[in-house]
Amino acid sequence: MYKSYYGFKEKPFQMKPDPSHLFMSRGHADAYAHLEYALAEDRGFVVVTGEVGSGKTSLVNLLVESLGAGFTIGVLTPDFARHEPFMAAICRRFGVNVAGVDTAGIPTSLRDFLIGRRDAGRRAVLIVDEAQSLTDTAIEEIRMLANLQTQGQYLVQVILTGRPALKRKLQQNRVREFVQRVTVSCHLGGLGKDEVGRYIRHRLRYAGCSENLDIFDHEAVQSIYSYSRGIPRFANIISDAALIYGYADELRTIGKGVIEEVMKDRGAAGEIRHGNAPPLTVRLGTDAGRIDGATRRDIEKKMHGIEGTIYHITQELNTRNSARKTQYETGLELAEVLRRLETRQALLLESIRTLLH
Repeated sequence: MYKSYYGFKEKPFQMKPDPSHLFMSRGHADAYAHLEYALAEDRGFVVVTGEVGSGKTSLVNLLVESLGAGFTIGVLTPDFARHEPFMAAICRRFGVNVAGVDTAGIPTSLRDFLIGRRDAGRRAVLIVDEAQSLTDTAIEEIRMLANLQTQGQYLVQVILTGRPALKRKLQQNRVREFVQRVTVSCHLGGLGKDEVGRYIRHRLRYAGCSENLDIFDHEAVQSIYSYSRGIPRFANIISDAALIYGYADELRTIGKGVIEEVMKDRGAAGEIRHGNAPPLTVRLGTDAGRIDGATRRDIEKKMHGIEGTIYHITQELNTRNSARKTQYETGLELAEVLRRLETRQALLLESIRTLLH
């Protein structure tokens, strides 16, 4: 909608863990240095925690891209192990076939594979994402990977990433043996007050903005920082909505007033709910046959909410389907997705009918 108006080649505030879009804040640079150090020194177990939307996945993706051919990478989420032993799920992510192997023999199969990788000059790295959802049993199985060593070196290095709940989980006494194996840990918080403006310009630049990187004025940036608490994902949501509003009102510069109106329409006083569209109140002009500026703006806002919902549902489907759940479970999820899309479609059609009458 607003790309051509502001001169973008793509939407600047898309919410996908793309390493090329990562803004290397002070916190991100520090966390990345910890990850590089852990791999260079073969430190074994690493824990990276951070707020939702702080950029953990983008950071890890950047690390994976930098590793090159000398590494074998396995990426796992707790969902993958929902219907099988966790150690078997780890094997599957590394491409180790353990079909027909009894539970006691699975660690041996994994060890043989890892030794083969090491002998071929390739190091193995297991990345467990959303690790706050791990059960105590799964954490214990991960701890057992520390026993897989050769000549004093770990056969596999483990990186756990998760929300602050992971940090709290690891403070509990019942997982202390695992914590004793963690040699490197770091936490990603929000961007600093002085970093949010640079972050926004960074995103605009990667979107192809070549002329005006100050579309958001200073007061708007400060307002975005205040509402988002410096969390990149929340800053993206607010900024994207502000561009929708600016486009609808034919504004070349986004000021604080636009940000305040975005937040008022979100109805959240600082709380961002991605994918929940604000209620649409269609305002007709004096000429019922013409769509006035206010009405156009309401439609743009509604479409923005629907786009957000569709994006969110798509992300959920991608995550769940990648876990290879049973056909029955996938069918239930698809039915729920269709129901939610139908609800959004009904709201949009109701808005259009209001315009036509």
